[in-house]
Amino acid sequence: MDVIQNQFSPARVCGGVRFRYFDLHASSVNIAGEFNNWDRDSYGLAKHPCGVWETVLPLKEGVYQYKYIVDGIWVHDPANPSVVLNRFKGVNSVLEIERDGSISLPAPSPGAKDFGKFRAIPGPDWLQDAIIYEIFPRAFSIEGTLDAVRKRIPELWGLGVTCIWLMPVHPIGLCGRKGVLGSPYAISSYRSIHPDLGTLDDLKELVRTAHDHGIKVIMDFVANHSAIDCDLRENHIEWYRRDSCGRPQSPGFGWTDVIGFNYKNRDLWKYMIETMCYYIKECDIDGYRCDVAALVPTDFWRDAREAIQRLKSDAILLAESHEPSHNAEAFDLTYEENLPRILQKVFSGILPAKAIRDLIEKDRLAFPVKSLRLRYLENHDQPRIMKLIGKSGQRVAASLLFTLDGVPLIHNGQEIAEQSHVSLFDPYKIHWDNGDCEIKEVYRSLIHIRRNIPALRRGSLKFLDVKGNDSVIAYYREYRNSRIMVILNFKDETAKIKISLPGELACTQAEIGYRFVDLNNGSLFFSTDKHNSSKRETVLEPYGVRILSVEAVNSCRYTA
Repeated sequence: MDVIQNQFSPARVCGGVRFRYFDLHASSVNIAGEFNNWDRDSYGLAKHPCGVWETVLPLKEGVYQYKYIVDGIWVHDPANPSVVLNRFKGVNSVLEIERDGSISLPAPSPGAKDFGKFRAIPGPDWLQDAIIYEIFPRAFSIEGTLDAVRKRIPELWGLGVTCIWLMPVHPIGLCGRKGVLGSPYAISSYRSIHPDLGTLDDLKELVRTAHDHGIKVIMDFVANHSAIDCDLRENHIEWYRRDSCGRPQSPGFGWTDVIGFNYKNRDLWKYMIETMCYYIKECDIDGYRCDVAALVPTDFWRDAREAIQRLKSDAILLAESHEPSHNAEAFDLTYEENLPRILQKVFSGILPAKAIRDLIEKDRLAFPVKSLRLRYLENHDQPRIMKLIGKSGQRVAASLLFTLDGVPLIHNGQEIAEQSHVSLFDPYKIHWDNGDCEIKEVYRSLIHIRRNIPALRRGSLKFLDVKGNDSVIAYYREYRNSRIMVILNFKDETAKIKISLPGELACTQAEIGYRFVDLNNGSLFFSTDKHNSSKRETVLEPYGVRILSVEAVNSCRYTA
């Protein structure tokens, strides 16, 4: 198979990308894909006497799905290991052309299973570089309005945020309301703005201001259920799941203030997609965070994604789900929901730091290749991380968050070490006046480091073997000439360790070595040359953090 791939897989040549297909007996071979709107007739391959069919297409940077049409039959490229599921429950081949013109055909990890054998659906380029900030508008400011959020967008821009996630901004039901104010996820009118928050024009102005600062805006979308007294119930009772007496049913889970939708009804399906399109057309938002996405049919989300991207090609869907199928079929980004729980056990000493590595490496086998995952320390459904691990612990945890792969999330107030959990049902305001400025600078510095180092946004992730202390993990990230190594100590104890350095840094010439520079203070942490490049002993202080820029140098100039 390797020989076939080397000879027949898509390759960069003069004039574009060369495609080859082998079939001695075929009478015609064409290629169609996203580059020609799946026109089966516009690109034919020329046949050589040896049975090789070939063409060159002038493709630009981007991700392209494609298939061959062999004597009228659609087939995927047998020489390309990168395949994505399509809406017909089959597969398309997929290739990615990088900014430098190189071609990427990411193959599944050895041992991958189920959806891990496929490539994730390609998301827009901006998402790989995103820093998402979750806002609960009524708790975010004293005023509790959309306009108050708008006024603080320059501050979020200064922090380094690139995307705002607005929790639901719609009117809240009265029937069965929880607490004094009710849950924002009990929506009584999907195409209205809660009057306490402002108006549709306020939302438009918020989005305009964010876009002026280079910040995207996504909204929460609650597709699974509505408030009991939602305006849809009066005219469309058939859109709801009902019991044997015909009464709308709660979805369960203790959600007694809402009733569940019935997605067997295609009129509901159409209304919900039209609603998602409405806010893109009216307010120019950039996508949605989709509440309890796993409780709604994946085919609905696929249709919704296609509809919103016809309006705005780089709009996204973020799933509140941990389902590999969602990355494979419908969502640009999904929750990674286990890290906060694992971190708590690592900081408390119940689990070794290696549990973080085990979690991520296990997910690699189950999730599609190049899946983007939302990584977070807390959100509106989680306890405050400061309350759980303290100030020193949060610095280590935040360093992990912003140096791992995936897309990091900040929950409003997290960056000032807020300890009070945001109430979804009762009056609550984030305590900005009492915030920890030192923690905020930690977040600002980490975001700056991430946004300025390609390896931290787009690079590979390889965990390194660490011996001597089970409270430490280390990993290496690389993207082209950008290289970073991270070492983190999760205990309040000095750790003496030995790290096996990545094979990518093995020196092949005597004059080449590497220097490892601490990005927090610019100091040389250690250096290697051809004779000591495989392992390194070092000491980390309690809750120590080392984010190291790895630079190729003349090893004669540096000594360990």
